[in-house]
Amino acid sequence: MSIMSQTPRPIISDGKIILLALVGGMAAFAIALVFISGGVVRHAEIFLPEKSYATVAFRNIDGDVKLVGIVGIAQINPTILMRTGDFAMELTVVNEDSVPHALYIEGLNISTRVLQPGQSEVLTFYSEGEATYNYYDQGNNEPLGQIRIVKVTMYE
Repeated sequence: MSIMSQTPRPIISDGKIILLALVGGMAAFAIALVFISGGVVRHAEIFLPEKSYATVAFRNIDGDVKLVGIVGIAQINPTILMRTGDFAMELTVVNEDSVPHALYIEGLNISTRVLQPGQSEVLTFYSEGEATYNYYDQGNNEPLGQIRIVKVTMYE
């Protein structure tokens, strides 16, 4: 009698291993997709505080001084919106009129220097809480418009 050596048969065939790997990979992808789309992971790292940008210009319109939105705002005497917290507003103020002007923001107590025709200045400011501030052409008692600071949350 001869004893023949036999190769043991695998418990799982190659086709089943490939199928198991594909199903496992798809399950891992689905879990990662749910995790990322749920807002748990940002799509980009933020190393610097976030900023909103706007550019406004003093202009004489029909004999009245107006502040006109040029970049980020498209209105005359616009209501400027910004977020609370670590979010900065970078407001560029340009004098496109033929006489000097200065922008003053009441409540934040910030202003540009007196801007001669053609000059500009950039104001950067933050606000920790919700508020509404009027802005003026310095020396004029009538507000030109408002800056509204609002709290924005992810889930509301």
